[in-house]
Amino acid sequence: MSKNLASKAVSGLKWGSASTIANAVMQIGYTSAMARLLAPEAFGLVAISSVILRFGSYFANMGLTKALVQKEELEPQHIRAAFTASLVLGLLFTGITWLLAPFAADFFGNPDVTPIVQVMALSFLISGVSVTSLSLLERDMRFKLISIIEMAAYVISYLGAGIVLAYLDFGVWSLIYATLLQATLSAIGAYAAVRHSVVPQLNLAPYKPLFSYGSRMSFISLLEFLSQEFGTILIGRVLGSYKLGLYNRAYMLVNLPMYMLTRTFTKVVFPSFSKIQNDIQKLGRIYLSSITLLAAIVIPACFGISVAAPELVRIVLGEQWGESVPVLQVLSIGIALSFITMFAGIVCDAKAVLNIKIVLNVVFILVIGGLFYLLREFGLVGFAFAVLIGELVRMAMYQRVMHRVLELSYRQQLSIYLPGVLNGVLVAGGIYLVSSLLRSADTPVAITFAAQALTGGVLLLVLTLLFPHKLLRAELQMVFNKMGMSGNGDSPISRIIQKYKVHILKEA
Repeated sequence: MSKNLASKAVSGLKWGSASTIANAVMQIGYTSAMARLLAPEAFGLVAISSVILRFGSYFANMGLTKALVQKEELEPQHIRAAFTASLVLGLLFTGITWLLAPFAADFFGNPDVTPIVQVMALSFLISGVSVTSLSLLERDMRFKLISIIEMAAYVISYLGAGIVLAYLDFGVWSLIYATLLQATLSAIGAYAAVRHSVVPQLNLAPYKPLFSYGSRMSFISLLEFLSQEFGTILIGRVLGSYKLGLYNRAYMLVNLPMYMLTRTFTKVVFPSFSKIQNDIQKLGRIYLSSITLLAAIVIPACFGISVAAPELVRIVLGEQWGESVPVLQVLSIGIALSFITMFAGIVCDAKAVLNIKIVLNVVFILVIGGLFYLLREFGLVGFAFAVLIGELVRMAMYQRVMHRVLELSYRQQLSIYLPGVLNGVLVAGGIYLVSSLLRSADTPVAITFAAQALTGGVLLLVLTLLFPHKLLRAELQMVFNKMGMSGNGDSPISRIIQKYKVHILKEA
C-alpha cells in the first residue's frame, strides 16, 4: 500500500477501534436493560421482522454501496446516479413491503408481525436517502467522522429513546422506534458531512457500471443473508417467536462482540483491498496478515465465551434466559469461523470475482439447509450445530477459492489459524479451571463472571504479546510500526518498545 493509503488505513483502525469499544460497552448495557424490560417474544417478533426487511434490503440497495466504494474512477454523474437509484428504490420497496407485510406474517403464522414490518419499512426510504453519503465517507476512508456519527446516533436512539420507551411499557415498539431513529440520525449526519448533489441523473450511461457490479453484489449479499438467516426463518416458522427469541439472544451474545471486534477491520479492509486489487502478491500478503491477527483474537474470545456461557447469560440477559446457554456454547465456535472466513469474501468483492462467490454461496445454502433438516429433532441446539458444521464447510470452500484467486497454498491458509487455535485452547482451559473452582464453591455469579473475564483477558494478552506464536511475531512487528510505535526515540516509552521488539517480536 502507498504511504497515504496506509496512513488512512491506520487512522481508520484507530478511530474504528475506539468507536468499537465504545459501542460494545453501550450495546452490552442496552441489551442487558432491554432483556429485563421486555419478554423473549418481543425479540422474536423483531427478529422475524428484521429477516423480512433484510430480505428486501438487498433488492432495495442493489449493491450500490459497494459499487461506489469499489469503482476505481468515480465521476460526479456516478454519484448522482447512485443517489437517484437509491432514492427511487427506497420509495418503491417501502410501498411494496407495506402491501406485502400481511402475507409475510401469514408465512410465519403470527399476525403481530404485520404492523411491525409496515412501520419498519420506512427504513428503506431512510436508507435510500443516506446510502450515497455513507458510501462516499467509506470510500474516502473518513472513519473518524463515521465513528462520531454512529456513536452519537446510537446514544440518542438506543440508550436514550429505546430504554425510556421500554420503561414506559411501549413493549416491542420501543425496539422499532429506536432502530428507525438511529437510522434517521445517521442519515442526517452523513449528508451533513458529504453534501453531494441530489439532482436526479436522467442519462442512463452512468448507471451501467454501478449496476453491473452492484447487482451481482446484491445477489451475493442476498445469498449470504439466506444462509445466515435460515435458522431464524425456520425457528420462527416451526418453533414460534418464544424459541426464536431464545435463539436470537444467544446468537447476539456471541455475534455482537465478534462484530464489534471485526467491524473496524472490515470497514477499512474493503476500500484498502479495492485500491490494490491488481497486485495479487501484495493482496495475498495483506490477506494472510489480516487473518492471522484476527484469528488470534476472535478464536480465543469465542472459546472463552463458550466456557463462560452460563454466567454470561445470567449477567447480561437474566435468569429467565437459561435455555439459551447450550445454544450459545455451540454457536460461539461457529460464529468465530464465520467472522474470519468473511475476509475471503471481501477479497472476492474487491477483485470483482463475483461469479465464483455466487456459486459458493448457493452450495453453502444447500449444505446448511440440509443440516438444519437433519438436525431439526435436536431443537435449538441442533440448529446451532448445523451452523457450526456449515461454517467448517464454508471455510474449506473459501480456501479453494483463495487458492485460485490469490495463488495461496492450502498449507499457508491453514497455518494462519494455528496461533488463534492454540491461544483459544489455553484461554478456554484457564477459564474452565477458574469457573470449576468458583462454581463448586457457590460463588456469586457476578464474581464468577468477573473472574472469568479477567482470566481470559490476562491470558490472551500474555499469550499474544509476551509469548506470541512465531507466526504472530512479524505481524505484531508490523502493527507496532504502522501505529507509529517504532521505538526509535529517546523517551522511556520508546526504549521500552524497542526492548520489547528486540526480545519478543524478532522474526521467527
